[in-house]
Amino acid sequence: MASDRPDRLPVIHRGLLLPALLAVAAWMGGAYYIERNIVAPRSAEQIAAAADSRVREDAAQLQQQLRARAGQLQKLAGAFTPATLNDNAALPDGARAQFFGRGDIRVGAGSRPPLNFALVDLLERSLEEASQPLEILRTGVDDRRQLHNAIPLEGDSALLVTQPFDTFATTLEELHSGGGQLVLLQKFSDGPARALWRAGQGRGSSARAAVEGSYLTVEFTPDAGFARTHGIAGRWCYIGGGIGLLITLLLLLRFVPRHIPAPWERSIGSSARGGNADHPEPGQPDLLAESGKEPVPQRVAPSATVEQPAAQAPAKSELQATTDFPRQVFRAYDIRGIAGREINEPFAYQLGRALGSLAQHIGEELLLVGRDGRNSSELLASCLIEGILDSGCNSVNLGLVPSPLLYFACARGKNTSSGIVVTASHNPADYNGFKIVMKGRPLAEDKLQRLHQLMQKGPFKSGQGSNREQDIRETYIDAIFNDVALAGQPRLVVDAGNGATSLLAPRLFEQLGCAVTPLFCEIDGNFPNHPPDPSRPENLEALIDEVKETGADLGVALDGDGDRVTLVSSSGRIAWADRLVMLLARDILARNPGEDIVFDVKSSRALAQLVNQYGGRPIMWKTGHAPMKTKMLETKAILGGELSGHIFIRDRWFGFDDGIYAAARILEIMALREQSLDELLESLPQLVSTPEILIEVDEREKFALIEKLQKQGDFGEADINTIDGLRIEYADGWGLVRASNTGAALTLRFEAETEEALERIRQQLMAQLKKIDPKLAVPDWQLV
Repeated sequence: MASDRPDRLPVIHRGLLLPALLAVAAWMGGAYYIERNIVAPRSAEQIAAAADSRVREDAAQLQQQLRARAGQLQKLAGAFTPATLNDNAALPDGARAQFFGRGDIRVGAGSRPPLNFALVDLLERSLEEASQPLEILRTGVDDRRQLHNAIPLEGDSALLVTQPFDTFATTLEELHSGGGQLVLLQKFSDGPARALWRAGQGRGSSARAAVEGSYLTVEFTPDAGFARTHGIAGRWCYIGGGIGLLITLLLLLRFVPRHIPAPWERSIGSSARGGNADHPEPGQPDLLAESGKEPVPQRVAPSATVEQPAAQAPAKSELQATTDFPRQVFRAYDIRGIAGREINEPFAYQLGRALGSLAQHIGEELLLVGRDGRNSSELLASCLIEGILDSGCNSVNLGLVPSPLLYFACARGKNTSSGIVVTASHNPADYNGFKIVMKGRPLAEDKLQRLHQLMQKGPFKSGQGSNREQDIRETYIDAIFNDVALAGQPRLVVDAGNGATSLLAPRLFEQLGCAVTPLFCEIDGNFPNHPPDPSRPENLEALIDEVKETGADLGVALDGDGDRVTLVSSSGRIAWADRLVMLLARDILARNPGEDIVFDVKSSRALAQLVNQYGGRPIMWKTGHAPMKTKMLETKAILGGELSGHIFIRDRWFGFDDGIYAAARILEIMALREQSLDELLESLPQLVSTPEILIEVDEREKFALIEKLQKQGDFGEADINTIDGLRIEYADGWGLVRASNTGAALTLRFEAETEEALERIRQQLMAQLKKIDPKLAVPDWQLV
């Protein structure tokens, strides 16, 4: 039968396959080698040379303009009289001049702007060392960047000329002619270079040129268009390789032998086996008999391992298999439960459908999605996005990010202010859950209960949304870099607890000019070193040891998703979040008197007293990131915080809880006051207190126990605050017991003026707890 068939040459057969693969490897490999090792380096050199030439030209133009400005100011100084002090015609556009004798140079002197430490230093150096280069500093009531020149005059006096940075920015915009990103940097001898202004977008290596006679440097990063114009296109290597490959394949086809059996002929049998083409040997598949039928799927042996793509969502039928979701995972301010059992793939998918429907109902067409580094988070995020898309809502996948980056994206986003992060925060590795933001507000309490009903019963919108990925980490780092000013090079130990901040936090603090020692900064969803909860003293032991061993100025402990922080001083002293809020309140209220400060029921009594002392209004509220955020939005508070580590800053920031940013602001206070954290803490009122004390109870009984204690407890001459649990206030101290909203536990804390008073309050509260439930076991605790 084979002899009756015409000669056939299949597109790919055994005689052609190996030579063709070798030809592809030779031509494409050669093209890649030439492009990567010859063309690309040469192209990069040309682009770098062009960028260097460009940035030098920009620096020279800026230098000429600064010289002209300096000449104008020297003329002003030469003709200066008190009568011409405010002669605007003699000053640069928008500039103001102030006259100071040597005895008048002190912090707070003058106006618009008043002198700060930096301006005092500038004026004193001008009197001792003659005219100083231009300095661009944040000054004035609004703390905006301004240009400052100090010009010495006869009679041991000087002029301070101040000009808004906006007028100088106009000059920089005229200087920028496109082709990439232009950045103006300023670097003093004792600090890192800081970006003052930038325009355009660029990628790749940057070129820098110093502006002679100033502290300024111009940096230029080419964009793709600049690279194409000044580089060598590598595509010609592949075009040439493709032409050579095509010619080689044609030659191979020309010389491949004819009369090769077709595949189906070889499949049936061969004379070498002694078989018959029309009648296969027993046990051999009869492929002709199966012609026109669907192939029979092959079963995989039980021992075989089949690799699946990472985070591949189950089939849609599996995701929609159940709508029976446990109510107890819908907690007071987020969703949290055991991963795989309570929080699984169908749960995430149905949650996505519900949130996508809800978002469209309130006018949002886009939901942001992030996830932490837990082992189950990637798959849950994938199923969540699948549900969002099936509701007809669009999504943006931010990838593995700390929760504050999702909040940052919601605050800064132009197309949406809603999103979900897959995380169980500080809970153990076998937990997972979801934190939800809708229209800039956390979805919490009764809204979460209604969400549970929506997930189980609908109705859902339907459609086909689109998903894209976006990396916002650089934007977040740049925002903090441009907001926080540090001096010198503080030494830090950063303990990320193997959580979502493991890569981002060290990188950000290094960008701020810190010398960082990372501790447990490898993302590991098993949390092998300690639970990701910085509110527990036992989880801080390794950080304390590392701070002491390295001689660091500060230790930073972050939780699993980065929205909580605890700091450790150079002596190993733990600075709980209520103490950090006191330091921040003192700094912020000094510039913003009369503002509201929100804190939770677990916070120190001294916090409210300090806020009153500095002219603020203290507001005690419920514990929890969602109730705190909601209260801050209602009161427009400028600062908030709770003992567990959530700190919310609306001064220069967006008001969400962000452990990294809070730590950066404390570093800034240390730099401004030139004090260590130990010295700052010693300046606060000193009371005796405990950390949080957790008593394990049944999840279903914890709220009933608090209600029973409120009705039956006898606390003598005490004021009872029931905002969140029971805070029992005495003249010399207080005790707290409340039901935890993130775990099956009661939370206790005590504070008093003396250890004796604290022990008295503790014993009285524990006696009342034992009276309503004798089985309660109290763990060990220590004073802080």
